[in-house]
Amino acid sequence: MILTSIINKKQLINIILILFLLVCFNVKSQNIEKENDPGARWGHVFIYHPNQQQILLFGGTRQRGGTYLNDTWIWNGNSWKKADIKGPSPRGFCAFTFHKERKTIILHGGRGNGGLTHSDLWEWNGKNWKKIEDKSLFKADHHQMVYINNQNSLLAFGGWNGKNVMNDTWIWNNKWEKLKSNSPPKRASFSMVNNKKTNSIVLYGGLWINGQYADIWKWTDNKWQSLSGPYDNSSLDHHSMIYDSKLEKIIGFGGKNYRYKFQNKTFSIENGKVVLIDSEGPSARHSFGFTFDSKKNFGYLYGGKEYIDEEQKALSDFWRWDGKKWNKIE
Repeated sequence: MILTSIINKKQLINIILILFLLVCFNVKSQNIEKENDPGARWGHVFIYHPNQQQILLFGGTRQRGGTYLNDTWIWNGNSWKKADIKGPSPRGFCAFTFHKERKTIILHGGRGNGGLTHSDLWEWNGKNWKKIEDKSLFKADHHQMVYINNQNSLLAFGGWNGKNVMNDTWIWNNKWEKLKSNSPPKRASFSMVNNKKTNSIVLYGGLWINGQYADIWKWTDNKWQSLSGPYDNSSLDHHSMIYDSKLEKIIGFGGKNYRYKFQNKTFSIENGKVVLIDSEGPSARHSFGFTFDSKKNFGYLYGGKEYIDEEQKALSDFWRWDGKKWNKIE
């Protein structure tokens, strides 16, 4: 009986060791798989580089109150590759756009660890990061920046400067200049995109300390023009928009409405109005990446944040917009 008991104990110990090793191997395998793509995150940079025919993904965060990331990833149309290079410090909620004249992606500011709001300026040439400005008078996160085609300059607006929500309009042409002009009301977490058909920049929605906006503004001839009123049921923040060259329309998705409900609606901006598009696709989310591949005429959406049972969760799914419907990229 004693011998049998000893054998059973040895067998039990062996079984436990085997199970432990299997669990460790499985965890290790899962970590290896996660290293093949950027993983779940929100507030990241996500933009197409037309000359390099690649999508750049940078930074963001994986959890509320968590640390920001500073990893750089490239999507080549078929797979992800992590770039083993140095670049901007960890951050999220930056402003970014493609500069046609410089043939680079320009990144400004953003929210860093410890609640730091940055003012530096970087550019991505498809292979490496280069710092253009270390510090400037323009410090912001949760703002937007768009390239002005006929001026070879950048237009930036709004955001949070570390103390207040702003409604400042800035132009960058090798240095920042703050414009003295009538601007939309103070806001952050809005969306702004270049409407190439009309050669104008369109701004929609946003958030400020005491409210949320549904208004649409247009920047043309070096001034802002209001296209719709500030409040109605279409108010939205933390959404994202692209210019779909194939449709010749501004297409938007997601965000959060005035009732703090995350959205999964696809829409267009037409004649100063929000027009809903009947198309099933990604789940409700905000702070995701959304960009347009002008070579293949596809929109691409990555990650974001969902809100379920009063918990915020980072997402890692990847979607393609073909102008009519959404398709998930496995």
